[in-house]
Amino acid sequence: MKTISKLTMLLAFVAFANTLMASGNLKVNIEPLTSEKAKVEISNAIASNFQISIDNEEGEAIYSNRLGAESNDYSKVFDFSNLEPGKYQLTVSVGGETTARTFEIDKSKIVVGNEKTEIEPYFSYKNGLLVFTYLNFSEENLVMNIYDSDGLVYSKKIGKQFNVNKGFDLSKLDKGNYLVELSKNSKCYTYDVDVE
Repeated sequence: MKTISKLTMLLAFVAFANTLMASGNLKVNIEPLTSEKAKVEISNAIASNFQISIDNEEGEAIYSNRLGAESNDYSKVFDFSNLEPGKYQLTVSVGGETTARTFEIDKSKIVVGNEKTEIEPYFSYKNGLLVFTYLNFSEENLVMNIYDSDGLVYSKKIGKQFNVNKGFDLSKLDKGNYLVELSKNSKCYTYDVDVE
């Protein structure tokens, strides 16, 4: 049992180190130039194809673009003169990392909110051992559920901790396909596992 526990911790540490190395590279800045225009600057340590979107308060996309060429930097002046006053969110995704910034347009200015980063969890399954790591930037309550074709098999409340490293022994489960779901209020991530 101690060997499984040590192996779980080692795999979790390696996975967490990989996640940490990938995190924090994506930066998004919105610089208001006038009451109707703002300069958006995006940078990433690794040349990537950025996916950029702007949504209104209702979550409706008002702008979406995937850059065709890989780049470390992107800069564009956006003209928001045709937008209604209100709150908007600029979201940039690359790989498993997403960074969002809210901004509000009123008649006299553009007000920019804080940058929020989200990184997809890292899942691994080998020799009956499920390991996952997750950086819970929003510090929301996390729950992990495992489902088979008949429904819920296992549920575990993870809590609000920032740095999540967990390992689960699935070797006692019946052979078959399982869906692992890590969820919080704002998002849900899934991972398929074939137990043999």
